[in-house]
Amino acid sequence: MRQEDDSREKAALEHSLGNGGGSARVLRRAALPLSSVVGVLLAFSIVLTWFSRFGAAWNLPIHEIDAPAHYYFIRKILNEGVGAAGRLWPNDAYYPPMFHLLAAGLIKLGALFGIQVSIYAAFNIIWIATSGLVWPAGVLLLSTYWTRQVDGLQSQRAPGDDATASASSRALGWRPFSCLMAVLVPILAVSSPAHPFTMLAVGPLIAYGLATSLLPFWLYATLRLLDCLAQLKRTPAKTTLRWLLITAALAVLCLFAHPRIIFTWLLLMVPFILLRLPWKWIAGMAVLVLLGAVAFLFYMKASYKSSRYGNPGDWFHTYQPNRTVPEALGRFITDNVSGPAGWAMAALVVTAIVIAIALVVKPQLTSLPHARVHALALLLSAALVALVYVCSTALTGWFPNIMAGAWYRTETRPLTIIPFALIPLICFALCAIAGMRVPARQPWLTLCSVVLVALVLCGCQIHNPGRQELADQINESTILENEDPYEQLTQSKMQVLREVVAITGTKATIISDPLNGSMYGATVFGANMLYPIYNPMTEKNGAIFMQVEQAFASADPATLLNTVCLVEPSGEKYFLSMGPQAHSLSAYTFKGQYDPFHDQNHIQAYLESGALVKVADFSAQGSFAHDWALYRFTCKR
Repeated sequence: MRQEDDSREKAALEHSLGNGGGSARVLRRAALPLSSVVGVLLAFSIVLTWFSRFGAAWNLPIHEIDAPAHYYFIRKILNEGVGAAGRLWPNDAYYPPMFHLLAAGLIKLGALFGIQVSIYAAFNIIWIATSGLVWPAGVLLLSTYWTRQVDGLQSQRAPGDDATASASSRALGWRPFSCLMAVLVPILAVSSPAHPFTMLAVGPLIAYGLATSLLPFWLYATLRLLDCLAQLKRTPAKTTLRWLLITAALAVLCLFAHPRIIFTWLLLMVPFILLRLPWKWIAGMAVLVLLGAVAFLFYMKASYKSSRYGNPGDWFHTYQPNRTVPEALGRFITDNVSGPAGWAMAALVVTAIVIAIALVVKPQLTSLPHARVHALALLLSAALVALVYVCSTALTGWFPNIMAGAWYRTETRPLTIIPFALIPLICFALCAIAGMRVPARQPWLTLCSVVLVALVLCGCQIHNPGRQELADQINESTILENEDPYEQLTQSKMQVLREVVAITGTKATIISDPLNGSMYGATVFGANMLYPIYNPMTEKNGAIFMQVEQAFASADPATLLNTVCLVEPSGEKYFLSMGPQAHSLSAYTFKGQYDPFHDQNHIQAYLESGALVKVADFSAQGSFAHDWALYRFTCKR
């Protein structure tokens, strides 16, 4: 009789709460979406607050090695139309154009409404939107792959003989754990300096940073597709097809943002593929990866001429480690967070690793489905990311060259992968705690765990020296006041470039060493610089760049004019001397190719022969500018 009474009581309660409680039903449905919006907006406010310190960045370019290229690419799309997106390099070679298309589109959209949006403003707005909204939203979505499993467990769990409480929980469908995670995970995504902040400070690596911000969506879709493939016979064909199409669409989107993001996707997904799929599927994917590797090798050999491809130990022969192995491991385990918050983050990561290892050994500790498989896959992914990062920053030799080569052998890109290894691991550990098979204690364990994570994240917002250093670095690279008069862009160089363009206009071709800051003539004033970026490359139409350098070094006026005057069929040709290369650009391996442009003996000889005519003297800028001048090549019209 008691069982029948309980059943009737629960049924009545479920009916009254589920059907009669309209306001409760609305709150139930809105709680998780609202929590997600709050979490993403909090993350957005963190990114926006961090960026707001760079007031000069809205009116001036960032003075970093790659920045002029990105401004140039945006300007090229604006000048030549969307068709230019497939040939952004000065030699018309391909560069991933998604970020630049978005920025150019924003400028055009503003113009439709009578709003003038500068290239700098468009650049900033797209970065803030993708880094502050898209990235944390993607990481939140990725985390739901595990949090949704906890929701399913909570709806099934009956806490002892408290039948009324169980019915109430099921009827209302509250998801308190997912709501808390929806607030915390986006904040966790923007707590590490590794991404998105490093991408703006180093390079900036804008296209790759955009692809990295989009990658969580692709990872989530891939995990859902793997679920379908692992249980193909029991999964409806429509569901499998839907996730296949979603995964393919997101793959195309990410690869369009930057093709090299596929290496990060592979690094993170290989453990899941190996542990979830049948061997036939694995073999098929291995063949695809092998074919892709062969295609990539042919692409590299066609794009970058080198005799070192057969000797991996000689790849990246100029590379020098910038950290020790313990330093690199320390950066990994702290998620690149420094200071006291970094130690707290390290403790959090170590705890998550211990929980994952425990679940590999005893998966029955939690009710999460496939706990052992997911724990092992996440641990392997983290180990692979740690290996690639250590190889990229602390080791030399053939093995590190192979492991880190796909990310250009420097630590910047592998650094951005660290959050992908650690955030899912932390989320999984919290979900495992929420799904522990100790109903009496589980709610308290879950609440305490979430509170501790929240405290760590608060510490990351209050004191995060690494993120602050990146902010200072960007701020210094956007102002014109600099103690070194030869740096990339100073007040004097801005004045000189302004006067140069006033003389030449924006149609005449100007030749100069881009590493002395002359490339900002294209960035700021729209000048037609032959070298509008530091590395125009020599593929396709790029032969002219090397020919001009060699002709200038020939000391033969006829050779010089016969080469320079044919750069473009019409218009005047000028040469700008504006001091030595900036120290901040000295990392460029092939900077020596521009040395001929600094040979004052050759310049004087060309003046005496009449091949060059001095048009303007800028030595009045200061003692440092004694040889700054603009010259015109005496091309026959």
